[in-house]
Amino acid sequence: MKRKLVAALVGLSILTGSALPALAGSGAGAIVLSFPTGARFNALGEAGTALSQDATSNWFNPGGLAFMENRGGSNLQFMYSKLAEGLADDIRLFWGGYGSGFQGGGYGFSFTYLNMGEQVATDEQGQEKGTFNSYEFVVQGAMAFKLSENTGLGFGAKYFRDKLADDSVLQDRAGGSGDSYGVDVGVLHKIPRWNVNLAAVAANLGINNDIKHVDEDQADPMPRKFTVGAAWAPHWFMTDNFMAIIVGDYQLPLYKWDEDENDYGWGFEKDQEEFGYGLELNIVNVFAPRIGWKSARYGDINGMTWGFGFDMSTLADLDLQFAFASVPQAEGLDSVKRFSMNFSW
Repeated sequence: MKRKLVAALVGLSILTGSALPALAGSGAGAIVLSFPTGARFNALGEAGTALSQDATSNWFNPGGLAFMENRGGSNLQFMYSKLAEGLADDIRLFWGGYGSGFQGGGYGFSFTYLNMGEQVATDEQGQEKGTFNSYEFVVQGAMAFKLSENTGLGFGAKYFRDKLADDSVLQDRAGGSGDSYGVDVGVLHKIPRWNVNLAAVAANLGINNDIKHVDEDQADPMPRKFTVGAAWAPHWFMTDNFMAIIVGDYQLPLYKWDEDENDYGWGFEKDQEEFGYGLELNIVNVFAPRIGWKSARYGDINGMTWGFGFDMSTLADLDLQFAFASVPQAEGLDSVKRFSMNFSW
């Protein structure tokens, strides 16, 4: 952020700059919007823009919801993760999402909650002034339509709110909370003869949607971003009992520091680019090992992602999948774990 709120937030700023590194180097706010949903795609280098066609499409690409009808109806998912295990065990991420299809399209909604834990408030002299709890949450919904049999176009809207500190512990007695909104636009195109999906998404767009805590001059931009992605299931690796899928995403922030205005404006911030790619194997429609790689210039994130999925529908009369993922954080921090449950009907 361009300015920390006050000395009372020093402890929190340390966490958002290390244990929660996803936007620490970028200047954007709404850290909660930087954590991809679904352990499956986290294990695949956090790449899901061209493959997600279920409840996770609310986060990755609303255009994917256009194909919910093809996937049998409705999907409900949950994800849980500790973000600073061993450092601050009360920093946790919770997500739940729903998606459903209708003739010619689909819709979905989701809720994300980031518990930043308990913080100690201090004044400028370092004297403790008590404790407070911090959090961020996002409520979002999306709808998509088929432009053709193989092309889906989707639109999403979200409301964001944070509470970084109680106003009573701040120097200015104000500015501890902020809110904003964002709009997503995404397209997913399939090329069936090659088993290839292509996608593009612009996320967190809006007019005057910076997150204000103290005043407009110190507002942080929503994490606007542009992502392109691809997914490929090679024909020669497809049998009744085996399938391989390769995915990849490339992302650039859609905000850039303007020296003349001394503020963030629109533009591609190439110094903050990130990419991820991964490989998933589906064995006898039960077990799916996954591996990938994640690279992001902010936080010097470079590392392997991995995980697996297990389809329990063969063991019970229920379309239920469990997924696990391990993903890298900033340099010097341990990888974090994600757990997901996926229900379809």
